[in-house]
Amino acid sequence: MRYIPLKEKAKDDLKDWLEQSNAILDELKAEPDTKKRKAIIHRNKTHWRDGDLLEFLKDLSDGKCWYTEARFSAEYPHLEHFRPKSCARNESWERCHEGYWWLAFDIENYRLSKPMPNTRKGTYFPLRERGQAVCEPGIAVTRETPMLLDPANEDDALLISFNALGQPEPNPEPPIDLDDWDRKRIDFSIKRYGLDDTELCDQRKALWVSISSMFEEYAQNGLKAKRERCLESAGKAKQIKAELKKYLDSKHEFTALVRACFQAHKVGKSLYPQLIEVQVAA
Repeated sequence: MRYIPLKEKAKDDLKDWLEQSNAILDELKAEPDTKKRKAIIHRNKTHWRDGDLLEFLKDLSDGKCWYTEARFSAEYPHLEHFRPKSCARNESWERCHEGYWWLAFDIENYRLSKPMPNTRKGTYFPLRERGQAVCEPGIAVTRETPMLLDPANEDDALLISFNALGQPEPNPEPPIDLDDWDRKRIDFSIKRYGLDDTELCDQRKALWVSISSMFEEYAQNGLKAKRERCLESAGKAKQIKAELKKYLDSKHEFTALVRACFQAHKVGKSLYPQLIEVQVAA
């Protein structure tokens, strides 16, 4: 999972869309009947399929699913409501409340998703403290502590990593030590977002193997260039280093896996800081 700066990103180009969202929200707030509010949401559902909105959200993740980091291809991206609009259920699939209807057209509640994570997540939205659930507008949802990891939360994105088999796992070197709640959140999110899907794991594993072999090749050529003053090997090592830098580009798939692979290998760990500096400078 990679952090998506949804809240920080300027939304000037979506002025008209945001104004229409506010108008729909005013209509929802003025309607006390639950069924009629749901009808309003249903009637305006094409609003969150707006082309400019989807392009804005895709640009934030370089055209990748916010949960899996797999690139969107032929399938149409799903606009996922992080806080469910219709009803919210706990980890046991028990209905907790009528959902966050007032966030149905709030851009900061949107996450762009592949079909699988959106379908598996559904209306799950368990909280650490159920009594803190926000059930009506006017109360800040920041008082809630969701069990699901949120790609729009920078701290959440740092909790999860990947191993050499391409499997998701708790970050082995988190900025702050993980506690039981962190591990519960990670396990639940892996399951509900389908991050442990076999096909996804196989794709990530293949990427890990490919990058690791480049580390080995870089080391072999670098050593030969040093010991034998071999210009050909020196040139090859330089070429491999340039190729490795491309994997650290934010546009690449599975950047969290790539980062974990670099950190797990002696050569990768050594090269990572300078390659990142080059990326930033570029």
